[in-house]
Amino acid sequence: MFAFGAGVTLLFAWRLGWSWLVQVVPRQPAEVPLTALCLCLAALTLVACAAAVNQQILLPRGGRLLAMLLAGVGAVVLAEYTLGLESGIGNLLYARQLREFDVDFDGRPSPQTALSFVLFGIAVWLYFGRRRDRFDLADIAAAASLFLPAAALLSYLFDLDRLGQPQEGIRFGMPPLAALSMTLLSTGLQSLNPRRGLASLLSAQPDGGLASRRMLLAAILLPSLLGYLQVWAIRQGIIDLSLGVAITIAASVMVFVVLLIWNAELMMRLYVEQRRQLALREEQARREAATDALTLLYNRRGWEQCLLIEEQRSQRENLDAGVFVIDLDGLKVVNDREGHASGDALLQRAAQALRGCVRRRDVVARIGGDEYAFLATEIVPEVAPVVEERLRKALQAVGVSASIGHALRSAHGSLPGAAEVADRAMYQDKRARKQGRDAAAELLPVTGS
Repeated sequence: MFAFGAGVTLLFAWRLGWSWLVQVVPRQPAEVPLTALCLCLAALTLVACAAAVNQQILLPRGGRLLAMLLAGVGAVVLAEYTLGLESGIGNLLYARQLREFDVDFDGRPSPQTALSFVLFGIAVWLYFGRRRDRFDLADIAAAASLFLPAAALLSYLFDLDRLGQPQEGIRFGMPPLAALSMTLLSTGLQSLNPRRGLASLLSAQPDGGLASRRMLLAAILLPSLLGYLQVWAIRQGIIDLSLGVAITIAASVMVFVVLLIWNAELMMRLYVEQRRQLALREEQARREAATDALTLLYNRRGWEQCLLIEEQRSQRENLDAGVFVIDLDGLKVVNDREGHASGDALLQRAAQALRGCVRRRDVVARIGGDEYAFLATEIVPEVAPVVEERLRKALQAVGVSASIGHALRSAHGSLPGAAEVADRAMYQDKRARKQGRDAAAELLPVTGS
């Protein structure tokens, strides 16, 4: 918007004879009509490029045509300067005003301005082509188109007295409005697509993006500030040229070393944080892989891991432990009569009851559909029946009946061996309880009419 507005304003300035706007800085290059027209064309080219990237307004063919036109105008002007020709391209607009204005120019943009138009047109052309995910030729061309106008702006800051002095009839340098407009346009082209090229590196969230954003402001402002102070001190006679250059270089090195250390510390801190987050995610994944989703107890995988860990501890510290296998009664009947929601509620009540019996090192798990396992650590054989009875009563308290079998590590050599024996004992208990129920049913009196 600024570049297009500057171009339109300059065209009106030529039409209305506003010489103070045509040549903002006395004895420096003027904003000729062709430069104003090219600024408008460059602004429209950037709009077409942005619209094509977002797939909104213009087709890539229209944007490339505008880019070719802009680069072509700049190339013709450069050819005139190089070959000493006079094609008359500088007199296409406001020929009469060009003759009437009391300004030292011939109507053509300066060589730097023309080269900036060429580079900007090439960069836009490449932006419409196939791009890489990271830095590519389009970014190189955009950076080159940014270099000339940015250098011109810095030249106004550092060496105003000698900027744009004519040499062999050619006035070098860029006028200030053109330099500022092309700087903004080239910067906009660099940041056109934040997912590709240089913009993606600066806007990235990982460590490199944060470090580059830290360095960017210092990389832009520090040389400008130090350079200006050097030129000012030399002009005031405070220091000579050699001392000014030495001070500037030393100050730049010192500041960038500090920034380097700052970024190194940032990288290390982010690396440690990422490793911590990765470890937490891995631990969470292991927990989820070993956890039953319905009851939030250990699943079979988690149960087997706990058995192995406790077996190693028991061997190392010569401890005993007991394994209890619990199989709920009537889950299939509940699912068939009342639905699976009621069956899930039954499983959750059983899990909650068993969880209430757990000590600090004990483990409870759901190892099958209606089968649970309980690991009682550091117990003696005399306590095992008491633990079994406590488990049975805890389940009965929530309305759940179950068959339970247990075995001790000391009696069967290892916890996995005890788990197998406890599983067989549970089935024996189930058969015994079924036989008891059947016998009780046969003893019930038979009533009839």
